[in-house]
Order: sequence, then C-alpha cells, then structure tokens
Amino acid sequence: MASKVRAALPLAGIFLLAAALRFYAIDFGAAYPHARPDEGTAIGHAVDVLRGDPNPHFFNWPSLTFYVFAAAFAIAKAAGLTVAGSEPVLIARAIVAVAGALTVLAAASIGRSLGGPLLAGVSAFFLAVAPLHVRDSHFAMTDVLMTLLATVSIALAMRAIDTHRRGLFAAAGVAGGLATSTKYSAGAIIAIAAAAPAIAWAAAFLAGWAAGFVAGTPFAVLDFHAFRGDVAYERAHLSGGHGILLGRGWVSHLQTTLPYGLGVGVFAAAVCGIPIALVTYRKRALVPAIFATAFYLSIGAGLTVFFRYAMPLLPVACVFAAAAACAGARWLAGRLRVAEPIVAALLAIAIAAPSIYQSAEIDRLLARQDSRELAAAWLAERLRPDDRLHVSGGDYTRLHLPGVAFHEWRYDPVTRSFGDPGGATPEWIVLYESPLTEYSAAPEPLRELVQERYSLAYRVNGVPAAGSGIYDRQDAFFLPIAGFKGVARPGPTVLVYRLR
Repeated sequence: MASKVRAALPLAGIFLLAAALRFYAIDFGAAYPHARPDEGTAIGHAVDVLRGDPNPHFFNWPSLTFYVFAAAFAIAKAAGLTVAGSEPVLIARAIVAVAGALTVLAAASIGRSLGGPLLAGVSAFFLAVAPLHVRDSHFAMTDVLMTLLATVSIALAMRAIDTHRRGLFAAAGVAGGLATSTKYSAGAIIAIAAAAPAIAWAAAFLAGWAAGFVAGTPFAVLDFHAFRGDVAYERAHLSGGHGILLGRGWVSHLQTTLPYGLGVGVFAAAVCGIPIALVTYRKRALVPAIFATAFYLSIGAGLTVFFRYAMPLLPVACVFAAAAACAGARWLAGRLRVAEPIVAALLAIAIAAPSIYQSAEIDRLLARQDSRELAAAWLAERLRPDDRLHVSGGDYTRLHLPGVAFHEWRYDPVTRSFGDPGGATPEWIVLYESPLTEYSAAPEPLRELVQERYSLAYRVNGVPAAGSGIYDRQDAFFLPIAGFKGVARPGPTVLVYRLR
C-alpha cells in the first residue's frame, strides 16, 4: 500500500501544478464582457436553458457545454449563491479549469497504456505546463471540455484493446460522442474505429459515439431543420476564414499553433517522438496516431485557424513528446549510470523550460486588470450626461460603461464626419493600439482629426502596437501566447483624448 502511495505522488504533484496554473487568475477580465470573446455565447445559452427551455435554438455549437454550465448554475443557486453579474462567468470558468486539470490525468492514462508509469508522468507534466492549454483552461469555452472528453475516449480505446474488452471500446465511443457534442470538430474521433480488432468492435464504437452525441445534443434530432442549417453555416465559416487570411490550417497550426501552444521544446520532442513511438510501441501507438492524423487533416482544410481549434492535439502531442524524452533518458541513464526516473525528470524539465516560462508569464499577465477596464473606470468618473463620446474599434474593444449617461457618437469614414450639420466633434474620443489591427484600427482621417483638435487625457498601456509577440491574429484576444516583451497587461493600449 505504501509503495502504491509513493508511486502516485509524482502524478498527484503534477495534477496540483496543473490545477494551480489553471485556477490562478481565474477572474481575469470578469468585469469586461469581451475580455475573452465568445464566453458570452456559451454562458448566455446556458442561462437560457436554466430558464426552462432545453432547446438552445442555436446549433452553430453543439449543446453539451450549455447543459454542463446550466447544471453548474443550478447547483450554485441551490447552494444559495446569487448567479448574477460576473458570478456565472467565474462558475463556468471553474468548470473548465477542473476539466483542464483532469485532462492531464487522461493524458497520463494514454502514456501509461503506451509505455508505462514513467511515460505517463512525463506526458502529464508536459500537458500540465502546455501554454495554450493553460491559457484556455481559464475561459468558459468549449475547447477544453471537448479536449478532456476526446482524451478520455483515446485512453479508454487503448485500455480496451489492451484488455480485450469490447464494452470498454464502446464506452470510448460514448466519450468520443460526448466530445463531438461539445464541439463538432471532435467528430474526427470516429476514425479510432479503424483501430478496432474486429468489425463488431468498430460497430460498438460507432454506436456508442452516436449515443453520446445525441445524449449531449438531443435537439440535433428533435429540431433537425435548425440543426442542419446552423451546422452548414458553421462549416462555411470554418472553410472561409475569419478576418485576416493566414493560410490553411495544415500550415498555420504546424508553423505557429503547435510550436507555441506546446512550447518549442515539447513541440520538437513531439516531432521526434512520433517515429519513436510508432517503432517502439507499434500497435499501442495506433489509436493516438490515428486520432491525431484524422483530427489534423480535418481542421487543416479550413482557413479559420484559431489557436484553440488545435487543442485536442495537445495531449497526444505531449504523449509523443514523452516517448522521445523517455527514450533519451533511457539512453543517458545507461551511460551516466544514474537512475532512469531521475534522468527523465531532469530531461523533461529541460525540454519543458520554454513552456513553463510561457505559462507563468500568461498567468502573471492574466492576473493584471485589463486595459479596457481601467480606461472605462477612469472615463466613467469624468463623463457628464451631456458629454459626447466616440469609441473607435469594434465590439471587442468598446469600453463597457453600464449605468453611465452620455451621448455616443459614431464616425462615418466615408463622409469623414460625425454627422453633425455644423461639423461638431465629440468632447471625448477613444483610440486603440495593438498588433490585432483587424479589431482595434481606426480610420486614418479620424486619427488626423485627433492630432489636430484633441489632447491625450489618459493612456493605459496594454499590449504594444508592435513587438515580438505571437498572437492569435484571427481571434480578438489581446494577449500573446509567446513573446511578452513590452506587454503591460491584457487588452489593447487605450488612448483617451479630450477636445482642446
């Protein structure tokens, strides 16, 4: 018994590390509705479900995430909590953070089935500090929940093949169906059926997948017409791109998402680990290799290449990286005459050093107040009811000023005016600077007007307009995943001007 406890301690420590990285700064930007775009969609539909209509009437995303959040809100209300203001955001984020930490254990299970306890621990460690997984485990979105369920499906399928249990393979299908009911892209997991040792096994997996999907998104059947229309729209959106075109996902994810989402050291180890795993473990590596290939091919075809779209690849990549690290540790231990676990631990830390730095920096910056919150608080104290205000940019940069009385003026770049017959301009103008110019740019004539007639009254430094940062250019999230030089806090740099 004592030996089992000692053996479990490293993984327990890794789990606690993963949880700490994911729960730290969980309240990031809670007072600003667009600090993490799309959270409002997930939470809003969950609140609607809680009001009594189980049909979300929205199938651009499948429904399981809405039901999970709604259940969490119901439990919170039953416990006497007031589910209002920022509280739904924090509750939903806590659910996702738990899912993110649990995914580390699921990755360990894959590693254990592949190569034993040491490979399991290194796999878990690599995922625990993976920057993209750490970052997105802070947000009330679908991707981390989907990744947990997809990783569980892979782990169950490998375990089923090892133990010759068809029922467990069917359970893997159910988990895969639930993953797809969290995000449609997880449907690539049906490719795992190709690893089944018999046709009956494959049929059981596919039946389980269908059951899991319908259980999580029942109105895909009950409201099929709406479901079909929304899915067709979402497919067109994925293939057509989002704002700036960055090329096909096959190239973009390989060049940017995976190297920086894993950390360059873990990414390099994963590339080396793929052939090592396939040669060393052969059939045991078949399930994760099939899933990774099918998923990568499916998301790579589109021009919408948000970093988070590649999330389910991270646990598998960490397992392959661990295969390379453990192979290297085995070779070094024999020559240095040092215990293999010690060498593996030191080598894993060295490989993951860039990942650890990135994740720590992401958490440090997420703990700082968003620039848009600070600017809104400063401006709210100075705006008078008869003041006129223009805020440039779009919905993802617009200052949140609830309860503040003022006149909002809009600028027409065609007429180069605010529409006033006398040519009047507002008392206040807010401009932004950031590398995400698609979301923060202002017309050049407006900037010229500001230079001529206005004085800078307040500046909040967020992300710099230029620098070495690696940003998700299609996503309106103002924080880099790597390259943090010059970054003061999340959000664009906000410039508040006052009429002279």
